[in-house]
Amino acid sequence: MKVNETQTIAIIDDENDIRGALRQMFELEGYAVADYRGGEDALAAIDVGFLGIVITDLRMPGMDGSALFNALQRLDPELPVIIMSGHGDVSTAVDLVKRGAYDYLSKPFDGDHLIASVRRALDKRALVLENRALRAQPKVQNDHAIIGESPAMILLRDTIGQLAQADIDVLIMGESGSGTSLAAASLQRAQPRGRKPMITVDCAALPSEFAESILFGHVSGALPGAQFPRAGQLLRADGGCLLLDHVEGLTPELQRRMAQMLEAGSVLPVGGNQPHSSQFRTLSTSRADLNSLMENGDFDRSLYFRLNRFQLNMPPLRARGDDVMLLFRAFLLDASAALGREPPALSPAIWRKLKDHDWPGNVRELRSFASNVALGLGIADAPVRPMTTALPRSGLKDAVAAFEADIIRSSLSANNGDVGKTIAALGLPRKTFYDKLTRHRIDPNDYRTADSQRA
Repeated sequence: MKVNETQTIAIIDDENDIRGALRQMFELEGYAVADYRGGEDALAAIDVGFLGIVITDLRMPGMDGSALFNALQRLDPELPVIIMSGHGDVSTAVDLVKRGAYDYLSKPFDGDHLIASVRRALDKRALVLENRALRAQPKVQNDHAIIGESPAMILLRDTIGQLAQADIDVLIMGESGSGTSLAAASLQRAQPRGRKPMITVDCAALPSEFAESILFGHVSGALPGAQFPRAGQLLRADGGCLLLDHVEGLTPELQRRMAQMLEAGSVLPVGGNQPHSSQFRTLSTSRADLNSLMENGDFDRSLYFRLNRFQLNMPPLRARGDDVMLLFRAFLLDASAALGREPPALSPAIWRKLKDHDWPGNVRELRSFASNVALGLGIADAPVRPMTTALPRSGLKDAVAAFEADIIRSSLSANNGDVGKTIAALGLPRKTFYDKLTRHRIDPNDYRTADSQRA
């Protein structure tokens, strides 16, 4: 099961049985869980950047829940803390809520009540962290996370903008690494439903024994060890958006059940007899040709037409022209900044690969290649010097031209200004090479050493 690491729940209780039961309940809901026997251990692990929420018992040896709450308030006043208390501690729990605790529950509490409170707290935490990120980076370069200025990508961004307002289900098709999940995330952010988190299901990674429970939920006792009821992902998506990533990974039986429930707009949990209404927008991604699978009987026809109200096709990187250089430049700058070093100049071998390689792994492969270059792998045949990092204001055309000029200068420097060797290294026709020298106002004599000039 694919766990969303931003939805982390820290559980603090000195009773092992309670911690174990809560861990099982929340992990079945798809959350990451960290549990601690005491307040001191939890405080040592939680910092101001903690991405989740805290659930703590009130009475514990050593640092109790009240002291832990005070320490967490000093650390991060916007961190949601849910208090668990016995009947004798209700007045203390209420006082903590008045002072900023998110909620309190008296033992024994209802599992559904706790899950509902946790969901609201996680939504609040996500919004707080998003606002902090926006304040930390006030200047937004692009409303979409999709980089590219090729006609195909301009059309893609325009289409996403239109689809965001249409509120119809969308099937996003593309090769592995072409950015199908990125397109789904961009569509989610741009739509009115984007205020609610997108519930993501990796259909190719669903464990067969828990798949129905993860998708549709279950009632208490419906499965071995299922002490608490579970709201499936389709119910959690109510009012928001559901992403079926790699939808071709659903088994035939799950395809049929999914089609029925999407058409009905309601979800029937495993072992239940009462369906629950759930209205959401469905985004689906697939690397396979679902139309061919459907025609061959390998994908449910009803589900295909239910998901494919509009089909968005991601172009492969090999069809995006100069976007390769633009993306590579962005990835290289990011990777170099993460390493705390200047981005290196490109060797002729790297330049040739960027021009000639068809990138079967698409953007994912290009990003990996840029990371290797930033590490200094594959650039031994060129001197390392800082490359130009400023993006010309006039856009992609001038950016690519500046990048091209930098490559030519690097190759001339590596070959001591020898034109013949540089032409061979770059794999360019002689006339094309001299045209580029003229265009970029590059003089090979500037790169010749004293020894080569005498020769």
